Amino acid sequence: MTQDDDLNCCGGGSDPTPGMSRRTVLRAAALGAGAVTVGGVLIPGTAQAAPAIYNPFSGYPITDTWEGHLSRGSRGGIDFGMRVGTALPACGAGTVQNIPYNGDGGHTVTIQHADGYRSQYLHLSQFLLANGTSVNAGDIVGLSGGAAGAPGSGSSTGPHLHWHMINPSGTYISPLVYIQQNPVGQPRQVFEAASNAGWQALPVSGSAGAVAGTAVAAITLGSTKILYSLNGGRIYEAASNAGWTNLWTGIYGAQGTALAALNLNGVKYIYNVVDGYVHEAHSANAWRNLNTGIGGASSSSISVIELAGVTYIYSIVGGYVHEAHSANAWRNLNTGIPASAVAAITVGSTKIIYSLNGGRIYEAASNAGWTNLWTGIYGAQGTALAALNLNGVKHIYNVVDGYVHEAASNNAWRNLNSSVRGTAAAVLGLAGVKLIYAA
Repeated sequence: MTQDDDLNCCGGGSDPTPGMSRRTVLRAAALGAGAVTVGGVLIPGTAQAAPAIYNPFSGYPITDTWEGHLSRGSRGGIDFGMRVGTALPACGAGTVQNIPYNGDGGHTVTIQHADGYRSQYLHLSQFLLANGTSVNAGDIVGLSGGAAGAPGSGSSTGPHLHWHMINPSGTYISPLVYIQQNPVGQPRQVFEAASNAGWQALPVSGSAGAVAGTAVAAITLGSTKILYSLNGGRIYEAASNAGWTNLWTGIYGAQGTALAALNLNGVKYIYNVVDGYVHEAHSANAWRNLNTGIGGASSSSISVIELAGVTYIYSIVGGYVHEAHSANAWRNLNTGIPASAVAAITVGSTKIIYSLNGGRIYEAASNAGWTNLWTGIYGAQGTALAALNLNGVKHIYNVVDGYVHEAASNNAWRNLNSSVRGTAAAVLGLAGVKLIYAA
């Protein structure tokens, strides 16, 4: 593997870039799009078929910008301040190559994306995957490092992560600018569409502005519809009986597109992924986001159900669906079902898992030993997957070519276009009506 040494790479991770105001740096972090786009930034040209990339580190402060690196003679990079040992999610799908002791960059993970693009994470304290491992967006590829003089830190003088991309011609490009130019997976306006209104998509907006996010989850509380959206690492709540006013719950640092919610006996629960661990927060505990101990979780997808008072969490660990429940101290057990996304429902006392693998959607039931059967649905894209049991009929929602599709068990799983646009989706059933929330 050719090394990609980055001379004059990085300093410490504790202070913002010299010569720039803290306001500018924080604004850059809040925008999650590089934000500082003045001279010296290499903006990628038109991509042949640009791979989907997202920013897994939007919850961390930018401690050195692209321009700061260039001013020291580096080929470029973005530094994010984080403690040593922080789990590093893949910013997009690809194949992993590890480069130990890569010059000034120290231990480096390369993710080889489609069409010749590469992403590199520098100064790692630990590699977690073997060379050649295929990963999806959100899979954990290593642990951050950067402590001065530590093995794998390279020239770093303090804990942080350095991230850059390389285009097919070998030119270093800013991943945050790339995301601006190729805004797949960026926060989008949430729309609501109802089955009894011809799936007409209406914007969800309140006095605090439009509800937007990279991921959305929905629950009902009586006759009230409640939406949770993930935007810039923060989780927001909006309720239909409060004019969809979008309020921050106080939860921050959530990563990827993994977001799930549950109403359990009138208490609202939110599930999200931080540094590879599933976290739980609830309304009766001031939304304190507590680590369940479920580790290695991809930040691309998560699902949760309740059965007989027990909460079940389904996450993707190492490319397989795992199940953990509250009555078993959250021990995370492998179901053996390969997947990049998961959704779960109950039918009576049976737990049913829907998994997305290679564009195909599969169904597995707990009363059939989790035997994984293809539903016949193919062509599903991304990690958007939702499911609903409405009056005994099982429904699956997925995205094909930018539109939410619906398939039902009483219609031989024919995957029909709802005409609702979106790359992320959640679904509710209320008074017999199916509701899609798409972003």
